[in-house]
Amino acid sequence: MKIALFLARGASAMLVIASSWGSQAVPTAFLRSSEVWVRGSGSTEERQITNDGTQKFLLVQSKGGGRLAFLRSSTVAMVDIVVMSMDGSLLKEIHFRPVAENAVGMRGVEHMEWISERRLVVSGSINPSTAEYEVLDAETGALVKGNLTDGPNWVASPDGEHAAYFGFIGHFTPDSERRPQLCLDDECGLGEPHGYPQDVHVEFSTSPEWSTDGSAVAILAENYDTHANSVIVRHPQGKSLNIPTPKGAEDNLGVNWDGDVLILSSSNGKWKLEPRASDFVQMNLK
Repeated sequence: MKIALFLARGASAMLVIASSWGSQAVPTAFLRSSEVWVRGSGSTEERQITNDGTQKFLLVQSKGGGRLAFLRSSTVAMVDIVVMSMDGSLLKEIHFRPVAENAVGMRGVEHMEWISERRLVVSGSINPSTAEYEVLDAETGALVKGNLTDGPNWVASPDGEHAAYFGFIGHFTPDSERRPQLCLDDECGLGEPHGYPQDVHVEFSTSPEWSTDGSAVAILAENYDTHANSVIVRHPQGKSLNIPTPKGAEDNLGVNWDGDVLILSSSNGKWKLEPRASDFVQMNLK
């Protein structure tokens, strides 16, 4: 059963531009009474840029602030994705999952975000444990890549060129037979997965965390059998590391990046992993 987002399918598919912002910078956009409004930087002035009366959802703004996209109920597709510039110009209408194609996969679009100035990712659940992510070219509407994931844990690199996610695992797989893998880009699909690790059963404790420069991704993991914690660090087209957490790093574990330096934190202190290093070094905190 599709979520309520897709119930209103009788609405008009026409987008009417109500006004143009001109040359003034418009850093924010928002929905009011199912129409798109924009507000200028440092200003209280608001302008309405659509006036078509259709139901709109999930309005998102690009990272650079110059473009926006939203979902609109559709009679010919699962949903329409409308891409606009902040001055009210229509850039692209994408009929996502046309009804005539009888596509299988996500039951409905539950999330959408910009991962670069040109790429959008839309996602939705297939069943309670499996999700689908589709990266679209916002200028052409073409599919760039797609992934099935074990849960909603697909994360794009800062430049939008790479993705890290949990590889697909069958919904009814018993816990003892699961082999969760941290996958990059197209490593994992319905066939034989090529993520990491493959020779040991771990359960991930956090979502993937990309370094600021997008050169590496890290995640906390726990060995299913021994319950020992480790940090997995992976590099696109590069090596993978599985580093045991240092002695003393036991409770309230977390990882985050300071540029290209990985920081491991716990209740008892912090440790850092420098680029090209293979062990954590405790930080002296003042």
